[in-house]
Amino acid sequence: MRIVIIGGSSFSTPKLLKFLDSEKPPRKMEIVLAGKTPERIKAVSRASRLLIGGQIDVRTELIHSDNWGKILDSADAVVIQIRVGGFEARLFDETFPNKYRLCGDEGLGVGGLSIGWRTWPVLAPILEAIAKFCPQTSVILLTSPLGLLVRASCKYADLNLVGICELPWTALQDLSQSLGMISSEVQADYLGVNHLGWFFNIRSGTRDLLNDLAARDLPFPTSQFLRTHRCFPTRYLRMHYQPDLVLTEQIAQKTPRAAVLKNIQSWSYEVFGKGQPTEIARALDARATPWYTEAVGPLLLAQSGHHVELPFFVSVPNGTYVSFLEKTDVIESRHHWVQGRLLRSPLTSAPPRHVVENLEPVVQFERIATDAIMNRSLKLLGDALSVHPWTRGHPKLESIVNEIVTTNNSMLSACA
Repeated sequence: MRIVIIGGSSFSTPKLLKFLDSEKPPRKMEIVLAGKTPERIKAVSRASRLLIGGQIDVRTELIHSDNWGKILDSADAVVIQIRVGGFEARLFDETFPNKYRLCGDEGLGVGGLSIGWRTWPVLAPILEAIAKFCPQTSVILLTSPLGLLVRASCKYADLNLVGICELPWTALQDLSQSLGMISSEVQADYLGVNHLGWFFNIRSGTRDLLNDLAARDLPFPTSQFLRTHRCFPTRYLRMHYQPDLVLTEQIAQKTPRAAVLKNIQSWSYEVFGKGQPTEIARALDARATPWYTEAVGPLLLAQSGHHVELPFFVSVPNGTYVSFLEKTDVIESRHHWVQGRLLRSPLTSAPPRHVVENLEPVVQFERIATDAIMNRSLKLLGDALSVHPWTRGHPKLESIVNEIVTTNNSMLSACA
């Protein structure tokens, strides 16, 4: 099985290869690490080779505008994990919303729109290359903002593409643990967009578990919320339900998350380039990467023929899954690997009214925001923010739009 990782020079990549190797894939894997920075791709390749056994071959390719045919030749799967502008750009996405009294995040709200504007001009040529050289391959997208970029990708090219995230699965595991149960004992429906989703009809067999969850008196969601709305939101929805508290926490941070990660990255590349396996393993442990072990890695193993039982929460077009959204709207929902393909799990109950009323405006935002980033339209950026529940009615939408465009266009010029 030949897997191409675009953005393979990420300092987290050896963790994916280490995980795949530890699971002993049923057939030999060749992994192509494709990146733009020679020093980084060399360091990541060295670290990976020192950590894995003989079932995985690793080779590297530097990305140029004219060598996509070589990079993508005979690819069975393509993983896209690019980060345009690096952690310096992420720092902007996470912090500039705060001065407008908005929560900052690299994939959601104003910050998500910022990274979407910056990323689409880089992602589009990659999709063109995949459509030209390996149109039938499986494409796994990790890049934020996931829902927005999956929607844009589906409009732009006819590919076998999904966005994937581990958050709903790890949230369900945590939810089960809070009840003193294991995840296989808990059944729940799930619906949302990436990072903003809700579990509902939470049960064990015929036993409703919502009251049990409410009795745990969790910090989030509160007992009153659970009893009133009959659903369990993912942790990123704190920015939706508790924006003032989250904003206060963000402003009080001594060191933003992006700055922390940038420091870990610098240290990791140094260790990767000359360290021993034990030192490399210690560097990798400095950053948790559950998206590899709980989502991407298992999906690649399933595609290779490995038996995988855990669910996959992927972002794909709605189709006829829920009637209150359009067929082309991208939603995040539970899937399983069945007979060589991802099969979406049917909902066993209708989404609560609260879920519908809170999901619809976010999806409406993503409809407009997708057109904005694809058409490079400042007007549509403003229109998108005007319908988002976090920025609707904000007095400085024009200033926010101008800052997104000016800053990110400058970053794109620097990356060119």
